[in-house]
Amino acid sequence: MADTDKKRITKDFLKKLLRTEYKHYYTTPSLNDILYLHYKGFERIENLEEFTGLKVLYMEGNGLNQIEGLEQLKELRTLYLQENLIKKMEGFDELKDLKILNLTDNMIRTIEGLSNLKELQTLLLKRNKIGTNGLDDVKGLLEAQAINVLDIQDNSIEDENIVGEIFEKMPNLAVLYTQNNPFCKKIPSYRKTMIARLPGLKYLDDRPVFPEDRRFAEAWSRGGLDAEREEREKWKKEKEDEHWKNHEAFRNMIEQHKQERAAAQASEEQKVGDESGDNRSESSNEGHARTGRTNENSLSTSKLSTYNSDVTTPQGTDQSGADSDSYANSRRGESQPQSEAESDSEVEAKRPKTEFVNQLDELE
Repeated sequence: MADTDKKRITKDFLKKLLRTEYKHYYTTPSLNDILYLHYKGFERIENLEEFTGLKVLYMEGNGLNQIEGLEQLKELRTLYLQENLIKKMEGFDELKDLKILNLTDNMIRTIEGLSNLKELQTLLLKRNKIGTNGLDDVKGLLEAQAINVLDIQDNSIEDENIVGEIFEKMPNLAVLYTQNNPFCKKIPSYRKTMIARLPGLKYLDDRPVFPEDRRFAEAWSRGGLDAEREEREKWKKEKEDEHWKNHEAFRNMIEQHKQERAAAQASEEQKVGDESGDNRSESSNEGHARTGRTNENSLSTSKLSTYNSDVTTPQGTDQSGADSDSYANSRRGESQPQSEAESDSEVEAKRPKTEFVNQLDELE
Protein backbone atom coordinates (compact mmCIF):
# COMPACT_ATOMS: atom_id res chain seq x y z
CA MET A 1 0.00 0.00 0.00
CA ALA A 2 1.43 3.40 -0.97
CA ASP A 3 1.97 6.08 1.67
CA THR A 4 -0.65 8.25 -0.01
CA ASP A 5 -3.25 5.56 0.60
CA LYS A 6 -2.55 5.36 4.34
CA LYS A 7 -4.81 7.28 6.68
CA ARG A 8 -2.76 9.94 8.43
CA ILE A 9 -3.27 12.62 11.06
CA THR A 10 -2.75 15.66 8.85
CA LYS A 11 -3.19 19.32 9.81
CA ASP A 12 -6.15 19.60 7.45
CA PHE A 13 -7.76 16.58 9.06
CA LEU A 14 -7.34 18.12 12.53
CA LYS A 15 -8.74 21.51 11.42
CA LYS A 16 -11.77 19.84 9.90
CA LEU A 17 -12.24 17.73 13.04
CA LEU A 18 -12.23 20.80 15.27
CA ARG A 19 -14.74 22.60 13.05
CA THR A 20 -17.17 19.74 12.55
CA GLU A 21 -17.04 18.47 16.13
CA TYR A 22 -17.62 21.95 17.56
CA LYS A 23 -19.57 20.53 20.52
CA HIS A 24 -16.45 18.77 21.76
CA TYR A 25 -13.60 21.04 20.69
CA TYR A 26 -12.38 24.60 20.45
CA THR A 27 -11.18 25.64 17.00
CA THR A 28 -7.91 26.81 18.57
CA PRO A 29 -5.88 23.60 19.11
CA SER A 30 -4.05 24.75 22.25
CA LEU A 31 -7.33 25.32 24.12
CA ASN A 32 -8.40 21.69 23.92
CA ASP A 33 -7.60 19.33 26.79
CA ILE A 34 -9.13 16.15 25.27
CA LEU A 35 -8.63 14.75 21.79
CA TYR A 36 -10.48 11.71 20.41
CA LEU A 37 -8.55 9.92 17.64
CA HIS A 38 -9.52 6.33 18.44
CA TYR A 39 -10.57 3.70 15.92
CA LYS A 40 -9.55 5.78 12.91
CA GLY A 41 -6.96 3.45 11.37
CA PHE A 42 -3.98 5.76 11.86
CA GLU A 43 -0.51 4.24 11.68
CA ARG A 44 1.43 7.17 13.14
CA ILE A 45 1.03 9.86 15.79
CA GLU A 46 1.89 13.15 14.11
CA ASN A 47 1.03 16.85 13.74
CA LEU A 48 -0.09 17.27 17.37
CA GLU A 49 2.44 20.01 18.16
CA GLU A 50 -0.22 22.73 18.44
CA PHE A 51 -2.22 20.82 21.07
CA THR A 52 0.00 22.01 23.92
CA GLY A 53 -2.82 22.04 26.48
CA LEU A 54 -3.84 18.45 25.88
CA LYS A 55 -4.37 16.35 29.02
CA VAL A 56 -6.14 13.25 27.66
CA LEU A 57 -5.39 11.57 24.33
CA TYR A 58 -7.45 8.66 22.97
CA MET A 59 -5.48 6.71 20.34
CA GLU A 60 -6.74 3.17 20.91
CA GLY A 61 -7.94 0.91 18.15
CA ASN A 62 -5.60 2.20 15.45
CA GLY A 63 -2.68 0.60 13.61
CA LEU A 64 0.16 2.30 15.50
CA ASN A 65 3.43 0.37 15.63
CA GLN A 66 5.48 3.05 17.35
CA ILE A 67 5.01 5.62 20.12
CA GLU A 68 6.10 9.00 18.74
CA GLY A 69 5.01 12.59 18.19
CA LEU A 70 4.23 13.29 21.87
CA GLU A 71 7.15 15.61 22.64
CA GLN A 72 5.04 18.80 22.79
CA LEU A 73 2.26 17.32 24.90
CA LYS A 74 3.97 18.13 28.19
CA GLU A 75 0.72 18.51 30.14
CA LEU A 76 -0.58 15.09 29.16
CA ARG A 77 -2.07 13.17 32.12
CA THR A 78 -3.75 10.17 30.46
CA LEU A 79 -2.70 8.27 27.35
CA TYR A 80 -4.80 5.48 25.81
CA LEU A 81 -2.81 3.34 23.33
CA GLN A 82 -4.50 -0.04 23.76
CA GLU A 83 -5.41 -2.26 20.80
CA ASN A 84 -2.57 -1.21 18.53
CA LEU A 85 0.57 -2.90 17.13
CA ILE A 86 3.13 -1.27 19.41
CA LYS A 87 6.25 -3.37 20.04
CA LYS A 88 8.34 -1.08 22.21
CA MET A 89 7.69 1.27 25.13
CA GLU A 90 9.33 4.56 24.21
CA GLY A 91 8.66 8.25 23.54
CA PHE A 92 7.64 9.15 27.12
CA ASP A 93 10.61 11.33 28.02
CA GLU A 94 8.67 14.63 28.03
CA LEU A 95 5.50 13.29 29.65
CA LYS A 96 6.61 13.96 33.21
CA ASP A 97 3.04 14.53 34.47
CA LEU A 98 1.60 11.34 32.96
CA LYS A 99 -0.51 9.42 35.50
CA ILE A 100 -2.34 6.76 33.46
CA LEU A 101 -0.83 4.71 30.60
CA ASN A 102 -2.86 2.01 28.88
CA LEU A 103 -0.93 -0.33 26.55
CA THR A 104 -3.26 -3.33 26.73
CA ASP A 105 -3.48 -5.60 23.67
CA ASN A 106 -0.22 -4.70 21.96
CA MET A 107 2.95 -6.61 21.10
CA ILE A 108 5.26 -5.35 23.83
CA ARG A 109 7.94 -7.75 25.11
CA THR A 110 9.80 -5.63 27.66
CA ILE A 111 8.67 -3.03 30.22
CA GLU A 112 10.97 -0.05 29.72
CA GLY A 113 11.15 3.71 29.12
CA LEU A 114 9.47 4.67 32.42
CA SER A 115 12.40 6.43 34.11
CA ASN A 116 10.98 9.94 33.58
CA LEU A 117 7.42 9.04 34.55
CA LYS A 118 7.72 9.93 38.24
CA GLU A 119 3.98 10.59 38.53
CA LEU A 120 2.80 7.42 36.80
CA GLN A 121 0.17 5.69 38.98
CA THR A 122 -1.66 3.29 36.66
CA LEU A 123 0.07 1.02 34.13
CA LEU A 124 -2.04 -1.42 32.12
CA LEU A 125 -0.16 -4.07 30.08
CA LYS A 126 -2.67 -6.87 29.77
CA ARG A 127 -2.33 -9.30 26.83
CA ASN A 128 1.17 -8.50 25.59
CA LYS A 129 4.24 -10.71 25.15
CA ILE A 130 6.05 -9.77 28.37
CA GLY A 131 8.17 -12.42 30.13
CA THR A 132 9.74 -14.39 27.36
CA ASN A 133 13.15 -13.18 28.51
CA GLY A 134 12.58 -13.82 32.21
CA LEU A 135 12.60 -11.13 34.89
CA ASP A 136 14.62 -8.81 32.67
CA ASP A 137 11.38 -8.04 30.88
CA VAL A 138 9.75 -6.64 34.04
CA LYS A 139 12.61 -4.89 35.84
CA GLY A 140 11.57 -1.63 34.19
CA LEU A 141 8.69 -1.48 36.68
CA LEU A 142 11.17 -0.45 39.36
CA GLU A 143 11.84 2.80 37.47
CA ALA A 144 8.33 4.06 38.28
CA GLN A 145 8.02 3.83 42.05
CA ALA A 146 4.71 5.72 42.15
CA ILE A 147 2.76 2.91 40.44
CA ASN A 148 -0.15 1.73 42.59
CA VAL A 149 -2.26 -0.04 39.92
CA LEU A 150 -0.56 -2.68 37.74
CA ASP A 151 -2.22 -5.02 35.26
CA ILE A 152 0.03 -7.67 33.68
CA GLN A 153 -2.57 -10.38 33.11
CA ASP A 154 -2.32 -12.79 30.18
CA ASN A 155 1.41 -12.43 29.61
CA SER A 156 4.22 -15.00 29.59
CA ILE A 157 5.91 -14.40 32.94
CA GLU A 158 7.16 -17.71 34.34
CA ASP A 159 9.63 -16.80 37.09
CA GLU A 160 7.92 -16.90 40.50
CA ASN A 161 10.72 -14.76 41.93
CA ILE A 162 8.91 -11.80 40.47
CA VAL A 163 7.12 -11.49 43.83
CA GLY A 164 10.27 -10.87 45.85
CA GLU A 165 12.41 -9.14 43.23
CA ILE A 166 9.77 -6.86 41.69
CA PHE A 167 6.45 -6.64 43.52
CA GLU A 168 7.89 -6.36 47.03
CA LYS A 169 10.10 -3.49 45.86
CA MET A 170 7.14 -1.42 44.66
CA PRO A 171 6.14 0.47 47.83
CA ASN A 172 2.87 1.96 46.56
CA LEU A 173 1.46 -1.13 44.88
CA ALA A 174 -2.17 -1.49 45.97
CA VAL A 175 -4.00 -3.08 43.01
CA LEU A 176 -2.45 -6.01 41.14
CA TYR A 177 -3.73 -8.19 38.29
CA THR A 178 -1.52 -11.19 37.46
CA GLN A 179 -3.94 -13.91 36.35
CA ASN A 180 -3.08 -16.24 33.48
CA ASN A 181 0.67 -15.95 33.89
CA PRO A 182 2.63 -19.22 34.30
CA PHE A 183 4.28 -18.10 37.54
CA CYS A 184 0.91 -17.99 39.37
CA LYS A 185 0.65 -21.80 39.28
CA LYS A 186 4.16 -22.20 40.65
CA ILE A 187 3.40 -20.37 43.90
CA PRO A 188 1.70 -22.58 46.54
CA SER A 189 -1.47 -21.05 47.96
CA TYR A 190 -0.99 -18.22 45.51
CA ARG A 191 -3.52 -15.75 46.91
CA LYS A 192 -2.48 -16.20 50.54
CA THR A 193 1.18 -15.88 49.62
CA MET A 194 0.63 -12.68 47.62
CA ILE A 195 -1.44 -11.08 50.35
CA ALA A 196 1.02 -12.02 53.10
CA ARG A 197 4.07 -10.81 51.18
CA LEU A 198 2.57 -7.56 49.86
CA PRO A 199 1.32 -5.65 52.94
CA GLY A 200 -0.05 -2.70 50.97
CA LEU A 201 -2.21 -4.77 48.64
CA LYS A 202 -5.90 -3.79 48.59
CA TYR A 203 -7.11 -5.63 45.51
CA LEU A 204 -5.78 -8.82 43.93
CA ASP A 205 -7.05 -10.15 40.61
CA ASP A 206 -10.79 -10.69 40.82
CA ARG A 207 -11.70 -9.37 44.27
CA PRO A 208 -10.67 -7.02 47.08
CA VAL A 209 -8.32 -7.93 49.92
CA PHE A 210 -10.47 -7.55 53.04
CA PRO A 211 -8.94 -7.02 56.50
CA GLU A 212 -9.87 -10.53 57.59
CA ASP A 213 -8.28 -11.96 54.43
CA ARG A 214 -5.03 -10.31 55.40
CA ARG A 215 -5.21 -11.62 58.97
CA PHE A 216 -5.81 -15.18 57.82
CA ALA A 217 -3.10 -14.99 55.16
CA GLU A 218 -0.51 -13.60 57.56
CA ALA A 219 -1.41 -16.24 60.18
CA TRP A 220 -1.06 -18.94 57.55
CA SER A 221 2.32 -17.52 56.57
CA ARG A 222 3.49 -17.64 60.20
CA GLY A 223 2.21 -21.06 61.26
CA GLY A 224 0.43 -22.83 58.44
CA LEU A 225 -3.14 -24.12 58.50
CA ASP A 226 -3.29 -24.52 62.29
CA ALA A 227 -2.39 -20.88 62.82
CA GLU A 228 -4.93 -19.88 60.19
CA ARG A 229 -7.69 -21.90 61.90
CA GLU A 230 -6.81 -20.36 65.25
CA GLU A 231 -6.91 -16.87 63.72
CA ARG A 232 -10.28 -17.62 62.14
CA GLU A 233 -11.72 -18.69 65.51
CA LYS A 234 -10.28 -15.60 67.12
CA TRP A 235 -11.76 -13.39 64.43
CA LYS A 236 -15.14 -15.12 64.78
CA LYS A 237 -15.14 -14.53 68.55
CA GLU A 238 -14.21 -10.87 68.04
CA LYS A 239 -17.11 -10.47 65.63
CA GLU A 240 -19.53 -12.06 68.11
CA ASP A 241 -18.24 -9.87 70.93
CA GLU A 242 -18.60 -6.83 68.74
CA HIS A 243 -22.13 -7.88 67.84
CA TRP A 244 -23.20 -8.26 71.47
CA LYS A 245 -21.42 -5.04 72.38
CA ASN A 246 -23.43 -3.21 69.76
CA HIS A 247 -26.57 -4.99 70.93
CA GLU A 248 -25.96 -3.90 74.54
CA ALA A 249 -25.17 -0.36 73.45
CA PHE A 250 -28.43 -0.26 71.50
CA ARG A 251 -30.39 -1.56 74.49
CA ASN A 252 -28.80 1.03 76.77
CA MET A 253 -29.61 3.74 74.27
CA ILE A 254 -33.28 2.70 74.25
CA GLU A 255 -33.40 2.60 78.06
CA GLN A 256 -31.81 6.00 78.33
CA HIS A 257 -34.29 7.37 75.85
CA LYS A 258 -37.18 5.98 77.90
CA GLN A 259 -35.83 7.59 81.07
CA GLU A 260 -35.31 10.92 79.37
CA ARG A 261 -38.82 10.75 77.93
CA ALA A 262 -40.34 9.94 81.34
CA ALA A 263 -38.42 12.80 82.98
CA ALA A 264 -39.54 15.20 80.28
CA GLN A 265 -43.17 14.06 80.69
CA ALA A 266 -43.01 14.49 84.47
CA SER A 267 -41.53 17.95 84.07
CA GLU A 268 -44.29 18.87 81.64
CA GLU A 269 -46.98 17.63 84.04
CA GLN A 270 -45.42 19.61 86.91
CA LYS A 271 -45.39 22.71 84.77
CA VAL A 272 -49.05 22.23 83.83
CA GLY A 273 -49.94 21.72 87.52
CA ASP A 274 -48.15 24.92 88.56
CA GLU A 275 -49.94 26.87 85.84
CA SER A 276 -53.35 25.45 86.99
CA GLY A 277 -52.62 26.49 90.63
CA ASP A 278 -51.76 30.00 89.54
CA ASN A 279 -54.97 30.20 87.52
CA ARG A 280 -57.06 29.01 90.49
CA SER A 281 -55.43 31.60 92.77
CA GLU A 282 -56.11 34.35 90.29
CA SER A 283 -59.73 33.18 89.90
CA SER A 284 -60.21 33.18 93.70
CA ASN A 285 -58.82 36.69 94.03
CA GLU A 286 -61.07 37.89 91.23
CA GLY A 287 -64.07 36.23 92.96
CA HIS A 288 -63.34 37.99 96.26
CA ALA A 289 -62.99 41.27 94.42
CA ARG A 290 -66.32 40.77 92.64
CA THR A 291 -68.04 39.86 95.96
CA GLY A 292 -66.71 43.02 97.60
CA ARG A 293 -67.89 45.16 94.73
CA THR A 294 -71.34 43.47 94.90
CA ASN A 295 -71.64 44.18 98.64
CA GLU A 296 -70.61 47.77 98.12
CA ASN A 297 -73.19 48.18 95.37
CA SER A 298 -75.90 46.59 97.59
CA LEU A 299 -75.03 48.91 100.46
CA SER A 300 -75.10 51.95 98.19
CA THR A 301 -78.45 50.88 96.78
CA SER A 302 -79.89 50.41 100.29
CA LYS A 303 -78.71 53.85 101.40
CA LEU A 304 -80.09 55.46 98.27
CA SER A 305 -83.46 53.77 98.79
CA THR A 306 -83.60 54.99 102.39
CA TYR A 307 -82.69 58.52 101.34
CA ASN A 308 -85.34 58.58 98.61
CA SER A 309 -87.94 57.27 101.05
CA ASP A 310 -87.12 60.02 103.54
CA VAL A 311 -87.22 62.72 100.90
CA THR A 312 -90.38 61.79 98.94
CA THR A 313 -92.64 60.49 101.82
CA PRO A 314 -93.73 63.25 104.36
CA GLN A 315 -94.85 62.35 107.89
CA GLY A 316 -98.56 61.53 108.03
CA THR A 317 -98.87 60.88 104.28
CA ASP A 318 -100.53 57.67 103.11
CA GLN A 319 -97.78 55.22 102.20
CA SER A 320 -99.87 53.51 99.56
CA GLY A 321 -100.52 56.85 97.90
CA ALA A 322 -96.83 57.61 97.92
CA ASP A 323 -96.11 54.27 96.38
CA SER A 324 -98.73 54.88 93.72
CA ASP A 325 -97.32 58.32 92.97
CA SER A 326 -93.78 56.88 92.79
CA TYR A 327 -94.95 54.15 90.43
CA ALA A 328 -96.80 56.65 88.25
CA ASN A 329 -93.75 58.91 88.16
CA SER A 330 -91.52 55.98 87.23
CA ARG A 331 -93.86 55.01 84.40
CA ARG A 332 -93.92 58.54 83.13
CA GLY A 333 -90.09 58.51 83.32
CA GLU A 334 -89.94 55.36 81.16
CA SER A 335 -92.31 56.72 78.55
CA GLN A 336 -90.72 60.19 78.47
CA PRO A 337 -86.89 60.00 79.09
CA GLN A 338 -85.41 63.15 80.55
CA SER A 339 -81.94 64.57 80.33
CA GLU A 340 -79.50 64.76 83.22
CA ALA A 341 -80.07 68.53 83.42
CA GLU A 342 -83.83 68.08 84.00
CA SER A 343 -83.24 65.45 86.74
CA ASP A 344 -80.89 67.81 88.57
CA SER A 345 -83.47 70.63 88.42
CA GLU A 346 -86.14 68.41 89.93
CA VAL A 347 -83.84 67.50 92.79
CA GLU A 348 -83.22 71.20 93.43
CA ALA A 349 -86.96 71.88 93.25
CA LYS A 350 -87.72 69.23 95.86
CA ARG A 351 -85.29 70.53 98.47
CA PRO A 352 -87.37 73.60 99.51
CA LYS A 353 -90.47 71.44 99.83
CA THR A 354 -88.67 69.13 102.15
CA GLU A 355 -87.56 72.07 104.34
CA PHE A 356 -91.13 73.38 104.35
CA VAL A 357 -92.49 70.02 105.43
CA ASN A 358 -89.97 69.90 108.25
CA GLN A 359 -91.07 73.36 109.47
CA LEU A 360 -94.73 72.25 109.48
CA ASP A 361 -93.79 69.28 111.57
CA GLU A 362 -92.09 71.52 114.12
CA LEU A 363 -95.18 73.78 114.38
CA GLU A 364 -97.47 70.89 114.97
